[in-house]
Amino acid sequence: MKPTEGFGCNETLFRLHAYVDRELTEVEMIEVKRHLDDCPPCEKHFLFEEQVKRLVHNKGCPERAPEHLVIKILKNLHQ
Repeated sequence: MKPTEGFGCNETLFRLHAYVDRELTEVEMIEVKRHLDDCPPCEKHFLFEEQVKRLVHNKGCPERAPEHLVIKILKNLHQ
């Protein structure tokens, strides 16, 4: 992908969870932000995802999971 092409709605929404969790490359973060700044419907999805994450963190799980648990879960997801 050329940096000037940018992401469309589908590409942005596909990366939204990773964007909220800041798990994208620097270039992807920039492209998603650029799209969100210019696309109110996608920005609405982003704001919803961000609110859900904040709610889960504050109400359901204010602490990070232990590292060994994260590794076990990720291992099982890949199987």
